[in-house]
Amino acid sequence: MDSVLITLSSPLAPGDYSIVSKIGTDDNTLTDDCGSQLPVGESISFEVLPPHATPFDSLAPPHCAPSTLQLVFSDQIQCSSIAPDGSDFSITGPAGVSIISASCQGELSGVINMRLSSPIVAGGTYQVTLKPGTDGNTIINECGVETTGGGAISFSIKDTVSASFDYSMNLGCNYDTLHLKYLPANGVDQWLWIVDTVETSSLLSPDLVETVFGIKTVQHIVSNGFCSDSVTQLVNLDNLTVASFDAPREVCPKDVVTIGNHSIGHLVSWYWSFGDGETSTDQNPTSHLFPNTASGKTYMLTLVVKDNLGCYDTASQQITKLQSCYIAVPNAFTPNGDGKNDYLYPLNGNLAANLEFQVYNRYGQLVFETRDWSKKWDGTIGGKPQPSGTYVWMLHYSDGASGKSFFLRGSSVLIR
Repeated sequence: MDSVLITLSSPLAPGDYSIVSKIGTDDNTLTDDCGSQLPVGESISFEVLPPHATPFDSLAPPHCAPSTLQLVFSDQIQCSSIAPDGSDFSITGPAGVSIISASCQGELSGVINMRLSSPIVAGGTYQVTLKPGTDGNTIINECGVETTGGGAISFSIKDTVSASFDYSMNLGCNYDTLHLKYLPANGVDQWLWIVDTVETSSLLSPDLVETVFGIKTVQHIVSNGFCSDSVTQLVNLDNLTVASFDAPREVCPKDVVTIGNHSIGHLVSWYWSFGDGETSTDQNPTSHLFPNTASGKTYMLTLVVKDNLGCYDTASQQITKLQSCYIAVPNAFTPNGDGKNDYLYPLNGNLAANLEFQVYNRYGQLVFETRDWSKKWDGTIGGKPQPSGTYVWMLHYSDGASGKSFFLRGSSVLIR
């Protein structure tokens, strides 16, 4: 060991003392790790000072708008010597606050916590003064010495701050300008603007250009180096204009087309072009019938909308008027790869629901089966061409419009 703890029979009174080495009941003084003994008669002098009062001189740095203050002492204080109602202390300063309780943890502590009647929000210099409390004393340290009342500790805080702000908007077709306005007070010299979680500006009152419209979350953070504040507002750039509609992509020759308008924005006009020479300015046009033609044809349906700012948006969709919607199976096909009639499949099968198509050879063997109208038989099994001849097919389906079920059966000739 490198130290020895000596326990005395009683406390030492103030004065000068010496501790002297001698041979003990173990027949030696102290022996070091090399076997050498401490010489008899060597001494160390020390002084025992009289007990002193603990100075009232230290306060933990307060934070913004403190509701508690913390005293810090160089010596341990008897917690039982503190008046629980905080009457050992008083506080003065620009704000009218008082101390309503005081306490420390355990029997002895170097820290006393004082609770205030309300947070201190006014900036300035304050002073905490020690005085005898309702218990008849101030504070008493571990040596039983009471600190004389009248001592004072000064501290300073700054005013609380507010990040509240105003804004205005200039709305446009391609971009919006958001004007943010802040008037600093109470020494605020730092500010930061965050829009939708992205740090956007550190200017005092910036103008922000936004190309994506809708609701924006604007957060403003300010500080005077002591107090800080944060305010969040939702700003609605509500000039989003979108042309949108739904319509079938394929229609039968005599089907009436029903169109649903789902455009958004502060719209004032709508212009529909059906691609067949017909137009409409109705918000929700009446059902449209395409011209009767000898063959199928594709039309381009276009909607142009205009909002109250004079901004436009356009949406378009192709609609194919089929040559026929009659679901049937050809009576012959020629799978020779010339791009003409190479497959056997239900014509207009895309208009059916719950479709099931099966093909059998003349021996009654299933050679092809599908529930997908786009899958077609190419006249092979496992890649091996099947012989020319008659093949029987069966077709089950439900009408897509009415839901009525159908079962058809027939034969087709494979020609090579």
